[in-house]
Amino acid sequence: MNDLLMYFLKVNIAIALFYMFYRLVFYNDTFWTTRRIYLVFSILLAAVYPFISILGWFERQESIQAILTSYVQLNEITVTAMPLSVITIENLLLVVYGIVSLFLLVKMFVQLVSILRWKLKGEKLMLDGIEIMAIDGNITPFSFFTTIYMNPALHNEHETRQILTHENTHARQWHSLDVILSELMTILFWINPAAWLLKREIRHNLEFLADNSVLQSGIDSKNYQYHLLQLSYQVPENQLINRFNISPLKKRITMMNQQKTRKAGILKYSLIVPLALALVLSSNAEALVSKTKNLITQKTSKNQVSTIAIKTNDLSSFHSSILTEKKDVSTLAVSVAQNSKPVQKVANEDKIYSVVEKMPQFPGGEKELLNYIARNLKYPAETRQKGIQGTLIISFVVNQSGKVVNAKVVRGLEVNADAEGLRVVNSLPNWIPGEQNGKKASVYYTLPIAFKLGNSSNSTIYKEHATSEITDSTKPIYFIDGKPATDVEVKALKPESIKSIDVLKDASATAMYGSRGVNGVVLITLKK
Repeated sequence: MNDLLMYFLKVNIAIALFYMFYRLVFYNDTFWTTRRIYLVFSILLAAVYPFISILGWFERQESIQAILTSYVQLNEITVTAMPLSVITIENLLLVVYGIVSLFLLVKMFVQLVSILRWKLKGEKLMLDGIEIMAIDGNITPFSFFTTIYMNPALHNEHETRQILTHENTHARQWHSLDVILSELMTILFWINPAAWLLKREIRHNLEFLADNSVLQSGIDSKNYQYHLLQLSYQVPENQLINRFNISPLKKRITMMNQQKTRKAGILKYSLIVPLALALVLSSNAEALVSKTKNLITQKTSKNQVSTIAIKTNDLSSFHSSILTEKKDVSTLAVSVAQNSKPVQKVANEDKIYSVVEKMPQFPGGEKELLNYIARNLKYPAETRQKGIQGTLIISFVVNQSGKVVNAKVVRGLEVNADAEGLRVVNSLPNWIPGEQNGKKASVYYTLPIAFKLGNSSNSTIYKEHATSEITDSTKPIYFIDGKPATDVEVKALKPESIKSIDVLKDASATAMYGSRGVNGVVLITLKK
């Protein structure tokens, strides 16, 4: 719900900014075609810019420390069943908002039906080579998509020519698409006054375009303006059609008599580029600030260039990679030298790595990955009713195309919880693929998911709420030069003193170290 609210706020802010920018910069010029592009573009960009991520472009090659951290620090996702009151202020506001949007949508549907009724009872005719739908009765000429509706008996030949030129412009240029788009905008964001104002400007600009076509066809300007004033038939209001005498006539007449803007003035429309970039940057601001801080920290670290910086949780968190289920047990050798040689790939040649030079990145970073899982993961009702809680561990591969494949349950909890975890992992969107030696590479990941019951009874109404936290429940054991080592001893190591790090997994670890190696073994060899 927070993400939906944030999207709603971003779109409304963008609509308001685009409208104010239009009023300040473009309102009085005569570049009607360019204005049309701006107005439509502003609606479309406002709707999609919150989804645009520039982190993939912003990121550069990461250090070995960042590679290790991004691999091993997939945080635990905790799903907790908590009591939930069905009636809340938030839910009531959402219902009210939805009712208003539904009313506007029904109103739009009724207008579409009324247009269809006009079409069904009309008769197709050809006037001056243009097909029209002839309607009996006092009707103001109008168009909808490629069809023109009018009563030819009400207009003389000269007036008919003006009407056909005007309405045919609407039909040929598909102005009804702009009208429908603006209507949908006000249905979804009716609470925003800027949305209604922007819709009004779109309608006015379409009339300016059609009026300009009439004048360019050679029709006398004053005669045409008098004709507009004479057409005063009262018809039911329909916001989806392009009516010949749409109000305000005063503004249309003013624009017809206004001096054309110099061609050089069109350059000001290029200002939309920095405005659009500013919106995209603002949408990515939090992630960019976080990424920039990380890069600065890495840049200023003493051992950044030449060594692995082994800090708190760097080695201990290798447990996440150790849980990866691989039938051909392999050994990961990380070579660390003074010149910071690249990380070596897995010993076998199956083209799936545990660590690569440039690790795969979830769009928006790890924080967004956790947020995505938290939004989509649910505590299965069957699992909750059985009173089952615990940790589920899933392994998966991010392949060379960035797709998440081969998701498996490494450590199961309960059949429904296992299925829910797999469902969410398999639904992950494409990542930015990892790279090894300048080529796209497939990489293993593991994800622990903890299901916990809240303090409530089975009769209580629940919500499934996901949060993220780091876990040490599957930590491996460490050896330094063949001797057991504690976390404190590992954290105290100086990076320049390390020759290599070997990680043993699965059967290889338990065969050598028994049950102690069930979560893996990290072998650290120091330089002599």
